[in-house]
Parts: sequence; structure tokens; C-alpha cells
Amino acid sequence: MQKNENPVVLSAVLLVISLVVALLLAFTNSVTKDKIKENTIKEQNAAKQEVLPAAAEFNETEFTDDTGLVKAVFAGKDSGGSPVGWCVNVTPSGYGGELDIMVGILNDGTVSGMKVVSHSETAGLGAKAAESGFSSQFTGKKTDEPLSVIKNGTPKNNEIVAISGATITSNAVKNGVNAAVDAVRKLNGGV
Repeated sequence: MQKNENPVVLSAVLLVISLVVALLLAFTNSVTKDKIKENTIKEQNAAKQEVLPAAAEFNETEFTDDTGLVKAVFAGKDSGGSPVGWCVNVTPSGYGGELDIMVGILNDGTVSGMKVVSHSETAGLGAKAAESGFSSQFTGKKTDEPLSVIKNGTPKNNEIVAISGATITSNAVKNGVNAAVDAVRKLNGGV
């Protein structure tokens, strides 16, 4: 059997293979995009409930963000319709890319929780931002002063201990939480 080494034929075969693969990818995308969107909404709803457990319902609130970090703000209400706090979806940039974070803030300005919904951080380092050992540090923090990150030691009221080897990610999460706090402060009439 003789091989055809004509560059035109080889290019045509490569083009046909590329077109078939592109069509398969487009088909797969069209089949899965609704399910991916549905799963993303489920993850966001679960995150809202986790960071603001006193809320029974969440209503998206219009908010204009100057920082580019705040993607959505939700007013949380209890089962009687009384406001209990806010959930703020922020997306700061970490070492490995954008982090999708949900922050819960009570009406008195206390952080009720923080959850990293998705990220592309380095496994074993920045990925630890999604673990409770790091995220639980934010719970109960008062928001009178912006939060800051320390590398080691005992944190003061407005400090968070960084993840060892992942200071960039730790600072990104802190920046996201501070942006959420600022958004709630503005919504509540503060500056």
C-alpha cells in the first residue's frame, strides 16, 4: 500500500478531522450548557444558605460596583419576611485565576460566613481557601475596619491568618470579603 504524502491531501484530511471535532465540541456544549447553568444556580443557592443560615429567602438587589469584584447582592429575609442580612457574590483574582466567593453579612455588620464556591487555585496551597480551616476565620468578624491578612501569629479582631504558601490567594479572599462589606455598607446608606 502506498502512502499519499501530497501536502494538499494531508491538509484536507486534517481540515476534515478538525471540522468533525469542532462540530462534536459544539454539540456537546449545546447539550450540557443548560445542565451546567442549573448546577451553578444550585451551588450559588446552597452557598447563600450556608453563609446566611437565618435567611429563608434571598432577593437579588440592584447594586452598582466600582471595584469590579461584586457580581451580585442578595437581601436575606427570614420566614416572616424580616431582613436578617445580605449575601454578596464576589469574584476577586487569586494566584490561579478568579475565585467565586459568597459572603454572608448580618444586619449588624458581622460576617456570618464565607464560602469559596469555585476556584482554579493550586491544589494543596491556594485550594485550601475553600477549606473550613481558612474560611471559618471570617465568621464572626466585625466589619468596623477592613480585614487584613497576617502571615503567622495570633490574629486580632480584623486579621486573618494567611494560608501558608498561598498569600496571594489569602489576600484575594480578604479583598473579596472587604468588597462585600463595602457593598453592604453602601446599601445600608454608609459611605
